[in-house]
Amino acid sequence: AACGGQTTSPTSAPPTAASGGAPTAGSAALEKDLFIYNWADYISQENVDAFSKANDVKVTLDFYQSNEDLLAKIEAGGTGYDVIAPTGYMVEIMAEKGMLLPLDMSRIPNFKYMDPEFAKGRPHDPDNKWSVTKDWGTTGISWNSEKIPEGMTSLADFWKLAEKYSGKVAIMDSSPEVIGLTLKLLGYPYNSCDQAHLDAALKKLLELKPHLKAFDSSYFDLLATDEVWMSLAWNGDVFNANSKRKDLGKPESIQYAIAAEGGELWEDDWVILKNAPHPNAAYAWIDFVLDPQNQARESDATFYASGESEARKYMSEEVTSNPAIYPPDEVLAKLEAAQVLSGECLQAREELWTKLKSA
Repeated sequence: AACGGQTTSPTSAPPTAASGGAPTAGSAALEKDLFIYNWADYISQENVDAFSKANDVKVTLDFYQSNEDLLAKIEAGGTGYDVIAPTGYMVEIMAEKGMLLPLDMSRIPNFKYMDPEFAKGRPHDPDNKWSVTKDWGTTGISWNSEKIPEGMTSLADFWKLAEKYSGKVAIMDSSPEVIGLTLKLLGYPYNSCDQAHLDAALKKLLELKPHLKAFDSSYFDLLATDEVWMSLAWNGDVFNANSKRKDLGKPESIQYAIAAEGGELWEDDWVILKNAPHPNAAYAWIDFVLDPQNQARESDATFYASGESEARKYMSEEVTSNPAIYPPDEVLAKLEAAQVLSGECLQAREELWTKLKSA
């Protein structure tokens, strides 16, 4: 879970030197194209350019707003994509639907750098049959401290201040996170399927709805331009927003907190689609980006944590020392990961989401 935006097709630009970019064994068989379907602003352009130059592969990027949009696009027959970056629970769903290519780990030698907790036993893919960790992060609350000087520490604060700053509020256009955080606000489990809990969540969200400027997974752009002053947020997007504000000559005043009630701990993964037209280039990209120095470039660009401790020695101190990116254990203990839910539960949540957006 990260962010979303518009389609773009970057061309190869001269990169700075990057490790892991030299052709690997069998790279002569690499296709000349690679299509990555990803969340927006969620990849190091330096890595894309270096990979493209080293391997003579044109990389094209396309973006989605949510895991559900990704799934719908592929189910509707969207073809041509090679590598995608779904969140853990969606990896499991797509694998069960036969959409993913089983990974040949011998073609990803840089997987050896993955930390033990990411190398084996992940709940959604315990044997790494389908995926490798891209990065991980949290879902919480963000606000502009110049515009909202009182700040916030909880989801209760978010709801209260939304009324005060009505029209300057956004939430991501992604139902699992929004519903999950609302359930946490009410003291219920993030993945609850209890209809009474969902009814209470809808009631609470309908209280918030009149104050919303937008349902938008690119809320970080709205924070950057002061179109909104507060949003539910994925942690790395706050740094992205501040980077954009710096470029605009604005104070880097966007703050982030994991709510006192708790929130979401998520992992996004690299996977290859079963019908990928360029599977060799896809394997080459995944191996390239798992090189620790390239992993560090990813974290420095996206402000999300890596599954490789080895990569941290190459990251900027701004990333490695920030508790919003690498939270302490006592904070992580308050978080829940999204789970694969039953069809009945998904339908109930989809009905909730439809009622909310149409209200």
